[in-house]
Amino acid sequence: MSAILRRDFLLEVGTEEIPARMAHKASQDLKTLFTKELAGARLEAEGMEADVTPRRLVLRVSGLMECQPDVVESRRGPAVKIAFDDAGNPTKAAMGFARSVGVQAQELERKEVKGTEYLFATVEQAGESTATLLAQMLPRILGSLRFPKSMRWGTIKEPFVRPVHWLLALFGDEVIPFEYAQISSGNRTQGHRFMGQRGWLEVTTPADYPGVMKKNFVMFSPTERKESIEAGLAKKSKELELSILPDSGLLDTVTHLVEYPVVMAGAFDERFLEMPDEVLITAMRTHQKYFACEKDGGLANHFLFVSNTKPVDESVVVRGNERVLGARLSDAFFFYSEDRKKSLESFVEGLQGQTFLRGMGTMLDKTRRLENLAGELAEKLFPANAENARRAAMLCKADLSTLMVGEFPDLQGRMGQDYAELDKEPEAVSKAIFEHYLPRQAGDDLPESPEGMALSLADKIDSIAACHHLGLIPTATKDPYALRRAALGCVRIMAERSLALSLPELVGSGVKNLSAPPEKLEELVGIIVTFMVGRLRNWLAGDFPTEVVDACLEAGSDYPYDVLEKTRSVARLRDRSDYEDLVHPFKRVMNITKGQQVDGEFDPSIANEDAEKVLWSSFQDKRADIQGALDSRRYDDVLQKLLELKPAIDGYFDAVLVMCEDETEKANHLAMLSEISAFFLQFVDFTKILV
Repeated sequence: MSAILRRDFLLEVGTEEIPARMAHKASQDLKTLFTKELAGARLEAEGMEADVTPRRLVLRVSGLMECQPDVVESRRGPAVKIAFDDAGNPTKAAMGFARSVGVQAQELERKEVKGTEYLFATVEQAGESTATLLAQMLPRILGSLRFPKSMRWGTIKEPFVRPVHWLLALFGDEVIPFEYAQISSGNRTQGHRFMGQRGWLEVTTPADYPGVMKKNFVMFSPTERKESIEAGLAKKSKELELSILPDSGLLDTVTHLVEYPVVMAGAFDERFLEMPDEVLITAMRTHQKYFACEKDGGLANHFLFVSNTKPVDESVVVRGNERVLGARLSDAFFFYSEDRKKSLESFVEGLQGQTFLRGMGTMLDKTRRLENLAGELAEKLFPANAENARRAAMLCKADLSTLMVGEFPDLQGRMGQDYAELDKEPEAVSKAIFEHYLPRQAGDDLPESPEGMALSLADKIDSIAACHHLGLIPTATKDPYALRRAALGCVRIMAERSLALSLPELVGSGVKNLSAPPEKLEELVGIIVTFMVGRLRNWLAGDFPTEVVDACLEAGSDYPYDVLEKTRSVARLRDRSDYEDLVHPFKRVMNITKGQQVDGEFDPSIANEDAEKVLWSSFQDKRADIQGALDSRRYDDVLQKLLELKPAIDGYFDAVLVMCEDETEKANHLAMLSEISAFFLQFVDFTKILV
């Protein structure tokens, strides 16, 4: 067998600056699409790397086969009985099949398949060259890339994340010719926008690419850039005797903002340290992409930043960045000073001028609803904290009227907490003002205080109810009002904080303020509860087997904390080596009664089989204990006590024919099993569990 010839392949898509938040996914999607195309073309490669900079998407493939392998396949045609007439001449069916495989009808083979004789043909297909296949697949791959936001430019029809300026495609030293977005591929690229060689740079082979990029100040590997930034930050902070405020998200962002990172340090006026740390950090991080620094346990008046150039005079760049940040902090200091001339409560009336949702009034209207709703929920869950919950609800949106939040929207909640503390509001009130936004995204912290939990639930369910009432329901691809996130926040709080509150109760409270007939509100409650159970299911399925989640939800989904505890318990059982053997008899009990019409109750007096009497007796003996464990949510105990019934269930099915001919006995069998099955269903639907 001859050795498989291989070459390296390089693709570079040169663009205008790709948004940092889209860069990583774009490179990985490119790799995924290329991998799928190779598999479909029966091509293999020894390795593949996807890289990205602000100006280019790069795919490097090592050891790609030069040609598809030849294929020899056996194709089945029509049955022999319809392929030839009585005289043995080939019919149109045989001739058509022969023509389709490129042979004469007389050359076709005959083989028997499951008692019927068919015509077969052996077809040899020579492998096509990889270069030809690449030219076909590359436009298809680029056209299949999807971005959160794409754009079109000029008269070009093909959308892309940003305008495409060049395409480099090399298979060994061979240019792969193709066109996308009216750009023809070649072997040319560009270096760093400011420090690289002017004009076009030629790349002879994929192996030459790293050297060309390095010489022209482009670190095309995000990993290399990130490591360079981390080293620069560590060096600068050590020189200044500072520590960097950890910020992995900002590190990822700046990694995708530069092609040649250079870390520098700047400073700002110490008077700005009078403002809350969050203001300074937000101004540096969100607006300028600067790293905040600490010294002696407090925020320092220094910052580190990453430049995309290596300047001749670093001080010029530093002064420019200091001026930009100084101007922004001066604005923030003015806003902060002006805000502090009034109490937080005085900003509440300003919410009258801010629309919540068209059809649901202003933010002030929402605030009034939250006062009632948070107070009601707190009365149910934490009666001693109800008054503070109402006070926090009244103040929780007030900072939306402040100058500071107008300038820094990311600080909503945080500024409310800071201003409340300065106003000497109770600690529980100020803390709840911030906590009511939690969790802000998947995996975020949950509210800790009773007031924060009540207010967070109130805020989220009010928004969910209002949007559903107005028909603003999430679709498969769009959720502009973040209702899924709000619903997930509710179920996480209810589950992880073990709140004795059902979803129908929460949703029922949330729809009270809607203007709709009672029957419409009742229908709306059902729709929203179903929506929230869906969020609960998806959340649990992220940590537990889907079948276990579904089995526990089927047994009842009103209380998220209850479903969570059941799921944990059953998942622990699932980890046992004898899991299938343990679960099988309980599945059998429930499966045999599913869909059966059961009339009347089980009558022990007409039970003829000893095994039937043993099972009924065992069930009755353990029923009270199991029910007690269920009522007190001791689900591991429930499982243990149910498993004690296994021998009796196994013995029953070994000795008793449930679906016997005697209708009276059969009905009695089903009555007993139905009663046991219904009892099991309080805990889990075993029929949902795969074994």
